[in-house]
Amino acid sequence: MSKVNEFIKYQSSNNIDIYISDNTKFKTNYIQFLILNPLDKDSVSKNALLPYILYRGSKNYPSIRDIKINLDELYGADLSVSVIKRGELQILNFAIELVNEKYLPGDELLLEKALQLINDIIVNPLFTKDFFSQEKEFIVKKIKSLVNDKYSYSLFRCQEEMCSGETYSLNKLGIVEDYQKMDFEDLKNHYENIIEDSYMMMFLVGDLVKEETFKSIDKIFNFKHKKSEFSNPTILKKDVKDIKEIEESLNVNQGKLVLGCRTGINKKDDLYYPLVVYNGILGSFPHSKLFQNVREKSSLAYYASSSLESTKGLLMINSGIEFQNYAKAKEIILKQLDDLKEGNFSEEELEWTKKSLVNGYQSSTDDIRSLSAYYLLGLINKTPETFNEAIEKIKNVSKDDVIKVGESIKLDTIYFLNKKVNS
Repeated sequence: MSKVNEFIKYQSSNNIDIYISDNTKFKTNYIQFLILNPLDKDSVSKNALLPYILYRGSKNYPSIRDIKINLDELYGADLSVSVIKRGELQILNFAIELVNEKYLPGDELLLEKALQLINDIIVNPLFTKDFFSQEKEFIVKKIKSLVNDKYSYSLFRCQEEMCSGETYSLNKLGIVEDYQKMDFEDLKNHYENIIEDSYMMMFLVGDLVKEETFKSIDKIFNFKHKKSEFSNPTILKKDVKDIKEIEESLNVNQGKLVLGCRTGINKKDDLYYPLVVYNGILGSFPHSKLFQNVREKSSLAYYASSSLESTKGLLMINSGIEFQNYAKAKEIILKQLDDLKEGNFSEEELEWTKKSLVNGYQSSTDDIRSLSAYYLLGLINKTPETFNEAIEKIKNVSKDDVIKVGESIKLDTIYFLNKKVNS
């Protein structure tokens, strides 16, 4: 019988938490190194810039070209860096996926070489003023280009208005004005502090021998790092005093209507999986209420769907509409929320949704990166669990559970991206 989807925790000599899943399903290995910090206005831009500078070169691999040559020698390993926002946490992500050496001729220690490469990028960064200025320019362009993607822009703007005054409203890539006044030496010092003080964790997934893998990590990642306990600063806001209505006008061909709701439920709550099912009935699938009633039956939207932020407890409803359909589309969307609260959904809708979610989760067990991403989400919310454990909880969700979730949903913000009228 194959062993799949199970993580065993270790801790390195320098206090890095390490989670290893010995999973014989995969022919590749996946390594993920994460640095977690509270999302904070003073540090968000500095933190966001770091992975992109580090990716440019290290003391042993002084250019991207040198890093890519090394990756080619690891049989085409794929290295990526990014910044992730989960609730009010900002996470620096370094990941590499490579073929398992068991399936190659010879006895090359591919996994150990990949671990050495990640360690080198993180511990021996090559900070240069050129990398600093070039990557600053790259991120500022990336932040400014958000407005070109109207779907993502309208979703971000709704969350920004909805969570105004909360750190969650910050862009994970930081603030344009901060980059303009950022100091090179200050950033270097900031990184040294991060390496010494931040909470760090690693995930390894693949057909691995756990003890041997841990020993390799403990030997390679031996830099100076203080012990720090993980804490998630995310504030779960439940109450809404007044519903905000925000309208913004740009040169767009299609209106974007986004509704932001507070659920008061995040992944560590007993009602989390009923919330997942609620979101599925509302707007995750072609049979969901938003798609059927707003798009198909009423022809009011090009698209209409909903999604969850599982750490901050937000439910976001996103739709693309004709400008003149704003009032009618809003009315029908709000009726779907009322219907769910009042139990106006069938047993068939409930069962279709649960089966669709189970199929989706089962498919995710075949994705090496999804396994660690889902386990990370659980760790952040102090409920680490595998997809298989989640599937059992979804199967047990009842209609009454979904109605209970519906009663806790509170509309917070309505954001409408309208067309700009030239005067």
